[in-house]
Amino acid sequence: MILPRILTLGFPLLVAAVAWWSVQESRRSHADRTDGVVVMLPQTAPVLHPFLPATEVEREIAELVHEPLIRLGTEGTLQPGLAEYWRWTQDVTCWFVDEAAAKKAQELLQAQIGEKNRWAEWRLSSARVLENRLLLSFSEPNSAGVRQAFELIASQDLKPVVFWRIERTSPLRKSWERFMAESSQARLVQRVWFDGANACEIVVAGESPRLLEDLHHFLDSGTTEPAAINPLGEVGALSEPVLDLDIRPGQHWADGTPVTAEDARATIDFLRGNEWPLPNREALGNIQTTEAQENGSRLHISFRRRQGTALCVLVNLPMLPAAWLRQHPAPQDSDFVAHAPPGAGTHRIAVRDSRTLLLTPVQKDKNLPRFLFNFIASPLMTQIGVRTHTVDILWPAEDRTREEQLRYTPPRQRLVVLWNTRHEVLQHPFCREALTLATDCDELIRSLPGRLGRADASLFAPGLWFSTHAKSQPFQLEHARQILADAGWPRDVEGIARSARQSLQFTLLVPGGDELHTRAADLLVAQWRRLGAKVQVEFAPDALTLSQRLHEHRFDAVLLDQRFEVSWDQRPWWHSSLAKPGGTNFCGIADPQIDLKLDALAAEFDPDQVPKRVRELEASLLPMHPMLTLFTTHDEAAAMPTLREPVSAPGPVSDWTLQTLTLSAKSPPSAPAIKLQLRSRDEEPPPAPGIKPQMRLPE
Repeated sequence: MILPRILTLGFPLLVAAVAWWSVQESRRSHADRTDGVVVMLPQTAPVLHPFLPATEVEREIAELVHEPLIRLGTEGTLQPGLAEYWRWTQDVTCWFVDEAAAKKAQELLQAQIGEKNRWAEWRLSSARVLENRLLLSFSEPNSAGVRQAFELIASQDLKPVVFWRIERTSPLRKSWERFMAESSQARLVQRVWFDGANACEIVVAGESPRLLEDLHHFLDSGTTEPAAINPLGEVGALSEPVLDLDIRPGQHWADGTPVTAEDARATIDFLRGNEWPLPNREALGNIQTTEAQENGSRLHISFRRRQGTALCVLVNLPMLPAAWLRQHPAPQDSDFVAHAPPGAGTHRIAVRDSRTLLLTPVQKDKNLPRFLFNFIASPLMTQIGVRTHTVDILWPAEDRTREEQLRYTPPRQRLVVLWNTRHEVLQHPFCREALTLATDCDELIRSLPGRLGRADASLFAPGLWFSTHAKSQPFQLEHARQILADAGWPRDVEGIARSARQSLQFTLLVPGGDELHTRAADLLVAQWRRLGAKVQVEFAPDALTLSQRLHEHRFDAVLLDQRFEVSWDQRPWWHSSLAKPGGTNFCGIADPQIDLKLDALAAEFDPDQVPKRVRELEASLLPMHPMLTLFTTHDEAAAMPTLREPVSAPGPVSDWTLQTLTLSAKSPPSAPAIKLQLRSRDEEPPPAPGIKPQMRLPE
């Protein structure tokens, strides 16, 4: 009898004690914040990995702590971050038989500066001799004067420039380093670029019968299979696009040390050596060299290929101190938790434990709020925090009926259906169009779990300065049926659309193990059945299987999460050169005119011209219906009445982030991207006489 009585009396006391503790914790949170923001979350404390955030909350916290070289502004435009200005130029390197020949070529070029200054016409900024090399710098990456300047000096004693590719079945780097350290032929190698562990490409200036012999001697040693060494091409000079970024003066890490170009160089080289799935990974891999110049105030990056979108790899990419990277050459999650790198963002980590994270402003005179995150918050503690007005944000929102409290984060991805245009049925554009019209996206959004948003039909991420926001076609089932009937595919007595030779039947490949994908697939099958399509669902058990099926084109249609990236390069998705097995053009679109538009868009350095080229591409590609966009996915939080927001808005708020709470209510909108990227050549050391200032910087 004693034990039951103790339990009967003790349980209410225990509840009261927990409630008292929750109140004290909530009050402590409120007392600690002082014009701050208290956020309660049921999830565990994040790692705060700057480059691989696992959740939207972790991503937004990292954006407060860390600063990129270039930031995507609130209006979808490129804005200065740690980099104050950036500009594209072009370097052309010529190798001669000796220094005398190089100087003679330099004199020929200098003679072109006269009454008719051809340097200005060519956009040639400088011509420097370094031993037997002549380095030409052009102020525009697409300057037509490169060919004219080269033709003037081509008659001199130029050495050929040859590109070679080396492949081996085993890791190559150690053998390569031994060749460079010990071989007398290593001096001929001017550039090297590793393509994974087992392959590299090199640039060789001049000819030597011993080069191949020495390469095989060092690379084949200790292996059973010799390395494959094949020439890729020969040119008269090496042309490299160059991106220069000037670091904004007065920037500091959270520990007080100044931010320099060496920090940015170390971060980029660190990421090049990792295999993390970063946005615009291809552009990162195309970097040839990085160099800190001008006493650490300028980052100089050269690229292997002409790619106007290469700049995008730096957008929203956090920079870390070089000193921290030297101390943590291969950081694990535990390093980011126990020894978090100092950031250069608006906030620093002041307090951190398994349940709490406190961010305080780096510059106290900026009038920015503090952020206190309470993780693993129980429902009881959350309710007490709401009742006592000591919590400002609940993430995720608990009550979706209180629409005035809802805050939706920007979409990071969307769900799409890719059609395999090689399929005997889906090769017909009218079939793909009919399936698009028979898809009721509103029904999907109403029926599926999570916060989903309408996706437009554009090929590109929404909210960017070049986004077209192409409208999705509305649900029109009867019109879709009529399209099939007009094409000779009427429905039979079983409701299946058939032609004289085949029925509208295919398989939808779906990633396994995800409830959203599974339920979306079931709804799509039911909707398409009303059109007259007989669709079978097949699940890919894991990501590796899905990737293999896509690259081998062993699918009819596939349901995919498409991650949004800040880029205007669409070649990986649609270029015919990548439609072969192993390529990333999974749909199999192959159109010469579209290829030309894709190439022109990817090579565009001028952001002013990107919107026009995007419209031209979509005008040709979207009518082919290669992809069906379904919906975007969002996080949602609830803003309590205690939250002080710069701009109050009735009803749900979209594209909301924690950074919006740091903006002034009177902050002007972001200027167009082109305006903030430019730096006049007048702001740099004066060019050679007669050189026209570079007034516009292509992106």
